Amino acid sequence: MFVNQKTQEITYALVRITPYVRRQELRQRIERLAFQLLEEVSSENFEAASKTVSSLESFISLGKAIYEIEPVNAKIIAGELRSLGSALKQILGIESDNSEAPDIAHVFSKVPAVLENQSAFNSDTNNAANPNEEKSAILPNSGNSNGNSNGMAATIRQSAILEKIRQSANGQIQLKDLIAAFPEVSERTMRYDLQKLCNQGLIERVGTGGPGSYYVLKS
Repeated sequence: MFVNQKTQEITYALVRITPYVRRQELRQRIERLAFQLLEEVSSENFEAASKTVSSLESFISLGKAIYEIEPVNAKIIAGELRSLGSALKQILGIESDNSEAPDIAHVFSKVPAVLENQSAFNSDTNNAANPNEEKSAILPNSGNSNGNSNGMAATIRQSAILEKIRQSANGQIQLKDLIAAFPEVSERTMRYDLQKLCNQGLIERVGTGGPGSYYVLKS
C-alpha cells in the first residue's frame, strides 16, 4: 500500500533529524512516535496512526519553536505529516463522502513549495536530472554515496553539514574534512551541498578553491 511506503519514508526522515535534537525527552518522544506510527500503519491500525500523526505534528512544531529542529526541516516534515494524516482520514472515511476508493497517491504527488526549485542531484553515472519531474519530498534510500538525493534527504544532509561547520575549530572547515566526516556522501554530492549552502547565503568559501580553501558560516 502506498501509505505504508510513505510512512516508512517519513519515519526514516524523523529518525535522521532526531540526533540533532539536544533535549533528550523531546528526541526520545519523536523517535518513539515515529516507530509507533510505522507499526500502526503496518498493522493497518489507521485510526491510531491518525492520532499519532497529530502528536508528531505537535512535537515537530514545538521543536521548531524552541530551535531544536531546523525550520526548513520542520516545515517539510509537517507538510508530509499533514498529507499522510489526510490520506489516513480518507481511508477511514472521515473527510470524504465518496464511496469510491480515494486516490491516495495524489495526496503525495506534489513536492512541498519550499523544495519545488530543487531538482534531484543525479548519481555520478548520470549527466543531468529532469527539473520538471515531480519527486517525493523524502527519499528513503538517501544513505547511499552516489549523490542521488533530493528533497528531505538533501535538506537534512545540508543541515548536518552546517552543524559540522558550526562545531569545527575556529568555525571553519576544509572540504577534505567534511568528506571524512560524512563517508556515506560522495565528493560530488558534498560539493553540490556546499555550493547550495553558499548560494543560500548560509556559508561562504574562503580561498581560491585549492586545497587551502575552507568554508565558514556566514554571519
